Amino acid sequence: MHRSVADRRPGAGEVRFSHVDFLSELGIGIAIGMLAGTTGTHGSARGRMTLLAVAIALVVGFLIAGGLGALLTAIGAAGACLVLSDLVSGASRREGSGGGALGFIVALAALVVVALALLVPVLIVLVAVALAWLGISRHRRAQRKHAGLRVLR
Repeated sequence: MHRSVADRRPGAGEVRFSHVDFLSELGIGIAIGMLAGTTGTHGSARGRMTLLAVAIALVVGFLIAGGLGALLTAIGAAGACLVLSDLVSGASRREGSGGGALGFIVALAALVVVALALLVPVLIVLVAVALAWLGISRHRRAQRKHAGLRVLR
């Protein structure tokens, strides 16, 4: 049995950074939500797509890390799916077929998120903050737009 340099004591166990393990599950959930969000649905279809992403994330999370992993992947999938489906839906409304290109870029970004979740889980915090910022800024912009339209009436 190979022992690491840090494991010199007779009864020492394996060294793990369990306090960042939850970030891996969250990152995998975010990637699942990103992939589901590339459909760019809106209205009730967005809700159904989000529920599908959550169901897939629950199964994947449970297989990876049990009950807590299922919960974390579901939270990540739901948030990412809601934010990115809004983004892709808005782009496809403005650009026509340009939403497909954005969906492809988001799918590639989801692969990067999975790689980060598996290799450097701490960086998932930045991904989560970026998604939250994107969702909040889009919501504020939509409120300002509707407030401006109400003034015109």
